[in-house]
Amino acid sequence: MARKKRILGQFFTKESNWLKRQICDFIKNAGNSVVYDPFAGSGDLLNVVSKFPFIKSTKGLDIDKSLGWSYNDSLINIPPEDDAIIVTNPPYISNYSASRKKIYSYLEKYFATSIYDDVYLIALEKMLLAQKNVVAIVPETFINSNFVSKNKLKSITILEDNPFLDTDTPVVVLCFDSINKPLGKIDVYKNDTYINKLGEIESFRIFPKNDVNIRFNVLSGWLAVRCVDSTNPENMLKFDFREKMDYDWEKGIKASSRLMTLIEIDVPDEKKVMFLKCCNNILENIRKNTADVILSPFKGNMKNGLRRRRLDFKTCRAILEISYKQIVSKGI
Repeated sequence: MARKKRILGQFFTKESNWLKRQICDFIKNAGNSVVYDPFAGSGDLLNVVSKFPFIKSTKGLDIDKSLGWSYNDSLINIPPEDDAIIVTNPPYISNYSASRKKIYSYLEKYFATSIYDDVYLIALEKMLLAQKNVVAIVPETFINSNFVSKNKLKSITILEDNPFLDTDTPVVVLCFDSINKPLGKIDVYKNDTYINKLGEIESFRIFPKNDVNIRFNVLSGWLAVRCVDSTNPENMLKFDFREKMDYDWEKGIKASSRLMTLIEIDVPDEKKVMFLKCCNNILENIRKNTADVILSPFKGNMKNGLRRRRLDFKTCRAILEISYKQIVSKGI
């Protein structure tokens, strides 16, 4: 059973805490009378949405014949359904994870014909070909993905409360109306709270130019970075001197390290304090102006209920470059 769940990427919803006000409004305003789940699983989503008074019938499909739905491989094709809104939780598994878990051979036929590296992105593509209105619970990594039809979104809702019993994968609820629009017209929510338009949030994303000599995961580096929020809100993402970080650097730094890192960058001693302050200010502004949305999610929440975030090395490098040019190159 566990192996089948890994192969099929099955994670079943057991809570209705995903059904936030804005998502209810979207389903209502879509005006469809049929709720359709091409990855029906245990049927929890169909059961929840079927209670809306305007929903007259339900339809479920699944590749797992033991679940009792009409059989269909919805990663290959989803049959269109009249007057239907798709509400689903598609399978999640990346080609990297599939290879690591030695199940890639079961999924190769999907990845071989797609530009995407996770089956949930393939599933979204098939759903939008089948129906105009789609509601899908997917990994929050979608926000940083290369999905080509983001402009067909109506809204994104980040869920900090986990709707699953068997995984702590950070998720979002996507509402697609299939109307092409600029990212500046797409609403982003965190739980029940409106955050901003997706285009405005994306405007704060920064990219490195690779024009400053910076080396990551160097044991001799003077600059330390906490790259993942801890569960303690007092120990969040931060740039600091290595000796001020409570960490055993001698056994903790490898070429593959991503949680904590030591960095080698040539900053004069008299400017290091100012340089670190500049780095942390840039990071804080990104977090504040985007409500953390463009920082990758990390499994689990902090003790204050907020989602933990990860600082990827590209964004980290961009912050270091900007600070270097402001503090070192300009001679401040």
